[in-house]
This record gives sequence, C-alpha cells and structure tokens, in this order.
Amino acid sequence: AILTPPLAHGSSDFPSRCSSAALSLRMEPELELEAESHARTLLDSASALRGQQLLCDVTLDAQGQAFPAHKLILASASGYCRVLFLGTSGTPDDGVVKLKDVSARGLGLLLDFIYTGKVRLSLATVEDTLRAAQTLLVRDAIKLCLQFLDETLGPENCLEVLRIAQKLGPGELRQKAASCLARSALSLPRDPEWLLRLDGDTLCETLRAGNLPAHTELELFQYAVAWLSREVGRKKDACHVLGHIRFPLIPMEELRAHVQEAPVVKTDSECFRLVQEALSYHCQPYAQPALQSPRTQVRADVQHLLVLGGRTGDDDGVCGHMWVAESGGSEWRKLGELGRPVYNHCVAVLGGFVFIIGGQYTFDAAGRQPTNEVFRFDPRNGSWLQVSGMLHKRTRFHAEALADSIFSVAGGTLLGTLTNTVEEYQPMENKWNLCAPFPVAVADHAGASHKGILYISGKVQMGTAARGTQSTVGGTPPTQLFSFPQRSLTRLFCALQLQEWVHVNETECYCPLADQWTTLTVSPFECCQFSVGTCGTRLFLVGGASLRHRLKKNDVFIYDSLEKKWQKAASLPLPLIDHAACVVKLDSRLLRDSMLGEKGVSVVSTKKSTLQLFVRAKGVESDIR
Repeated sequence: AILTPPLAHGSSDFPSRCSSAALSLRMEPELELEAESHARTLLDSASALRGQQLLCDVTLDAQGQAFPAHKLILASASGYCRVLFLGTSGTPDDGVVKLKDVSARGLGLLLDFIYTGKVRLSLATVEDTLRAAQTLLVRDAIKLCLQFLDETLGPENCLEVLRIAQKLGPGELRQKAASCLARSALSLPRDPEWLLRLDGDTLCETLRAGNLPAHTELELFQYAVAWLSREVGRKKDACHVLGHIRFPLIPMEELRAHVQEAPVVKTDSECFRLVQEALSYHCQPYAQPALQSPRTQVRADVQHLLVLGGRTGDDDGVCGHMWVAESGGSEWRKLGELGRPVYNHCVAVLGGFVFIIGGQYTFDAAGRQPTNEVFRFDPRNGSWLQVSGMLHKRTRFHAEALADSIFSVAGGTLLGTLTNTVEEYQPMENKWNLCAPFPVAVADHAGASHKGILYISGKVQMGTAARGTQSTVGGTPPTQLFSFPQRSLTRLFCALQLQEWVHVNETECYCPLADQWTTLTVSPFECCQFSVGTCGTRLFLVGGASLRHRLKKNDVFIYDSLEKKWQKAASLPLPLIDHAACVVKLDSRLLRDSMLGEKGVSVVSTKKSTLQLFVRAKGVESDIR
C-alpha cells in the first residue's frame, strides 16, 4: 500500500516538488562494482566446508575410500557430474557415487583442484590425476596435467611420459615423447635392465619416430632383436616390432652379414620377406626413386634448403659447392661438393633423391658447350650416382619431376642453338626418351608442376644464340616459376623490354582454374639470376644479381604465402648466380658431419663483381660490366 500524506495548508506545489525529486533520483549514475577476491573467497569457503564435511550432499567413492562433496560445486566443474545429477537417474538413493577406474589418490587430487583451482603434480601422481580428470570430464584439470607432461618432458623421464601418453595423452604428446626417447634415451638400450622396462607399444612408438639422429638403422635392428630375445613370449611380436625397422636404409653388405643371418629373420616369414624386399631394393640402384615407400624414406623431421653450384667471384668462376640451411634459413653451412662445378644446370627432386641435370662446366656466356650428364645425390647417406645422360646436351632449360619421371624441356644446346625437344627420364629403365616437342625452340624459360600438369612460363625465342633478339646474363632464365602445395602457381621474374633489361620486382599468382594471373605484392629486392625453392607455404629466393649495381648477391628472402609477407633470412656464405636450389629431407648424420667439419661458415662480405650482360640485336653487340 502506498500512503499519500495530505497536502499541508499553503503547499499546493508539493506534487511538483516530488516529481522533481523522483526525476533527480532516476538520473543518478549506476555503477557495477566487482569484489576481486569474491571468487577466491567463495572457493575457500566451499573448501573449508568440505574439509569439515558440512553441508555435503553427495559422496564420491574410489577404491572404497569415501570423499564427501557438494553437488553444486561438482556439477559446476565436472561435465560427468552435471549430467549425472541432472539426469533422470539422478544420485543413488544412498548418496554415494562409485567411480570405476579411478584411484583414490587421483580423485583426492582432482577434488582439491575443483575446490581450490590449484593442483600439485609430480610424475608419480600425474597419471592418476589425469585419469580421474578424464573420467569426471574436468577440462581445466586435463589441460594442466597435459601441460605438466609436456613442459617436464626430458631425457630422464621421456620413457615414463611416453607410457602415460600412450594410455591417456593425445597423439601429439606421444610423438613428442617418442622423439625425445629416440634422441636421448636410445643410448641406454645396451643396458638389459633398461630394455626390460620397455613394453612392446613403447618400443614400436620409438622405432616409428621420424628422426633418430644418434643411431644407424642397423643399430636399431640390433636393439629390437635384443628386446625380442629377453623373454620367450616376445618372439610372437617379432613381425610387429621389426616392421618398424627401415631395412632398405641398411647397406647391402650389412644386410647380408648381420641381418639376413639373424635367427629371428630366418624363423619369421614376414621378417624374412622384409629383408628380401630390402635386398631387392639395393639390387636396383637406378630404379630406387620409383620404388620409394615409408620404409625407404630418410629418418628426418625437418626439410632443408639446398643450394648447388652456380657462379661466383669477380672472375666468373664456376662453383662446385653444396650449401645447406634449415627451412627457417637461420644459418648456412657447407654440406659437400658436387661431382663437378656446374652452372646453368637444373635440379629436380624425385622420390627424395636430388638430380643435378645438364648445365655448363666452364664459363661461356654463349652456352656453346653444355653437358647432358646427370648425377643423383642420395640425402640418406651423401652418396653420388651418375645415371643415364640426356639425349641432348642442354643449358638454360627447365627440368621438373612429374609422377615417377623427370622432364627436361627445350633450352640451349651445342654451339648456342636452341631446341624445342622434350625428354622424359624413367628411373625404372634408367633411360631418357623423347616426348612431344615444345611448340617453339626456347631458352631461359621456367616451369612448375601442379596437380600432374607441367606449366612453362617465359622464354627467349630465336633461331640461334647469335641471331635475332637475345638477352642473357650469363645465360640465366629471366623468369622463375614455382608452386605451393594446394595453392596457385606463383612466379617471380625479370623481364626484357625494348632490348634492355628492366627489373620487375612483382610477385604474380596463377590460378589454373580461372586461367588468370594476379599480382600479389612487390618484392623487397631487385635482382635476377636467383634460384627458388619451396617448403610448405613458404618460398625461398636465394642469391642473384643486381643489374643496377652490377653486383652478385648472397641475399636470401623468404615469402610466406599465407601472410603474404617477405622477410630476409641469413645470407649465403658467398654471392651466387646461375645456381639451383631445392628443398629436401637430409639424414641428420650428414648435417652432424658438416657441423663437425666447419662449425658454421662465416658469411663473406658482398663484393662488387663482374656481371656480364650480352645484348645482340641487328648486329649490335655490347658487353656491359
């Protein structure tokens, strides 16, 4: 009821004054204030009530041990309890919820977390706590347990972390623990007691790891055989365990001397078949790129950028070095030497092998003496193999791996003439065969493959190298075409206009579906005669030359196709032009040997060098230096 006092005599304006007061009250500001300690106080109070077993309305039972608690708190933190308490079945009549597969220790630690937001973990308690958290669906506790395993993972506990991860952890944590075990703890299996601690799944997880830098494949086989021999019951797992050994990575002599004669290989038909398969693989050295399988792949997790050959120095010397950097491009070091110094050559990666194709061994700007020789580099052991040479000698051409073959397209041939011939190399036959010719005789073109189709871009077209309009800078292609997986083709290029070299520092993207080129971004450099390699969604532009400054360069730039940004990476150890680059996985021992040999290569300062530009048109010849 609202009481309205009578108006006083002579107070006829009282209602208006009341209205003004009410309006004034309504216009007062409203503030929302928060007590920062309220949530913590609430948790502390609930935890104190639980500790005194006051107002508890449910009991959790694990291994016969009772844990009184509050439904409201449990339902707020646990998805399992929320469904249980709100479901049709509800809480059992006696108010006791019995939990299977949950230890009393794990449940106690989990309840401490629910009521305090804190959990004290060790390697001895994390498995019980994680299992309880997964059973009751307490997501924050699960995250903290996995975070603990990830952050404390190291050589001294990787075996235990791997065991826990195999039962309860995600695949990413299992792989990380297995890789750690492979890197550090595999030096321990010489101790029989250590071997006995491994279960079959843990051993297989370790042998499945992509990178085992400290051990040869033969050593891994010997470790596995030693494990199988510890207990009679393990012999039945021989096929499962030895199936993770990459027998083709063991040299043939060692296969015959140490593997083929092992009792477990002789008695297990599947193991015997795997060894025979590896021996057959070794007996077909030229066909190996077409015979690749997971068992023949190099054990490596990281892609590396290789730079091979090229020209450097003021005297146009031809380089025979191989330089390597991780895919991040943070440091370069010398990996080894090519069979012969070469430039204007092509590189193709087929089946994980690197093919060095054609080019020129001595400097000749007109390209009158190219070669048809082809060499294959094995990144698993650093060996070289000369394979069948091309039918035509080529320089300033393009080569590309497509399916199980390599294609060489057009280019310059003997006496500087151009050709439109196309050849296909088939490793199974170690033979080159002519294919349908290119529409015109060209050189200085570029190419890339995308979804089984080979694209060729840009060209210098003429009758001979001495006739018509030609532009070369030491005979290097003026365009570079490359592709990203599941993305459009992209190219960087320098263009010839009006018989003069003009730098074009744009990046273009080609969409095969729309048959359209699109300009993406302006590059932060101005060069030609560079090499290009791709790794995932990143592109590496290596070396090159500046016509404006008549200078060979050692710059390295990385383009991220997702962020559409360029960044500068560590410079090459020396300026290079007319070289080739590719991305490949390398055996870690090759990298280790290169580090022991050089301990890092100091970067050579960029010097002004001779950069030759030949322009022939209508009988006019100029040599710009």
